[in-house]
Amino acid sequence: MTQALTILLDSLRMLRASKMFWISLWISALVALSYASIGFTDVGISLGFGMMNFQVPFIRRDTAEATEFYRLLFTDVIVRFWLGWFSLVLALISTCSIFPQFLQPGSIDLALSKPLSRARLFLLKYLGGLSFVATQTLLFCVVAFIAIGYRLDSWSWQVFWAVPVITFSFSLVFCVSALIGVLTRSMIFSLLGSLLFWAMTLVAQWSEDALYKMAYVLPEMGLKIDLASGGISEADPAQSNDLRETHRKISALVAILPKTRECTLLLKRLIVLEGPANPRTGLDLGALLSGNSDAELERLMEQYEQRHSVSYLIGTSLAFELLVLGLAIVVFQRRDY
Repeated sequence: MTQALTILLDSLRMLRASKMFWISLWISALVALSYASIGFTDVGISLGFGMMNFQVPFIRRDTAEATEFYRLLFTDVIVRFWLGWFSLVLALISTCSIFPQFLQPGSIDLALSKPLSRARLFLLKYLGGLSFVATQTLLFCVVAFIAIGYRLDSWSWQVFWAVPVITFSFSLVFCVSALIGVLTRSMIFSLLGSLLFWAMTLVAQWSEDALYKMAYVLPEMGLKIDLASGGISEADPAQSNDLRETHRKISALVAILPKTRECTLLLKRLIVLEGPANPRTGLDLGALLSGNSDAELERLMEQYEQRHSVSYLIGTSLAFELLVLGLAIVVFQRRDY
């Protein structure tokens, strides 16, 4: 146990020594403080801790719209773009060197001299890499929790769902980085390979996402997209069969891939803030800010957001990660160092 803890702490110390760790931490702090600086008045929204005020008649203090705005700003903007994208890129840059450096002569010799199995050594290093994202996300969530509690008087611990969810999303890409690092011992190949794989999975998920909207959401609204011109016209819902068949084929491909984007978007379902009214599912930030409410569109968007079950998203992604980790461990165990 002591040897395992020592290896894990060594990984954490190496990450803390990285400049990228502190750069990411300071950016996270800046984003968190920007989020905390947003407040509500009797006539609208305030920014910069009250330095700027804007009149927004339908988003005011102590209204359901204010609660939804603060929640959607967190789940649709901050989680999606900062925690689920930019911070993970910085984390990959910081952690891609873990296994290549670990496998260098001297470092690996010392590690293998300890009374630990190779599989356990690998997993400890892997957990050390995941701790980078877990630490950053936890600190961000602490600030967001305080901001939401102070602004809305809603001390919702559901905000901390972001820690395991974002860490899990990162692990789906980091496992590929670890495998490439074990195979090549190259930091550059580890980084570029994992980024390329991540981009491929995102393209597949975006394609499935767009096809679902064209095959199911738009026809239910009596609309269709002309793929040649990009124009939108009226259509019969029964005419979407071809697109639905294409969507089924794309979904079969996406099923075997890790769903980093969809797992991150799970937070929109998991984080529900207490407020003056029940939360409105199927609502996005753009629709809320426009002040226009369409019950039918919200119903269709709710179906779109919940088209995949939590067990499907987590289960298929976890199966992929375990497969990749198993392959990496086999390579690590059989290779001579």
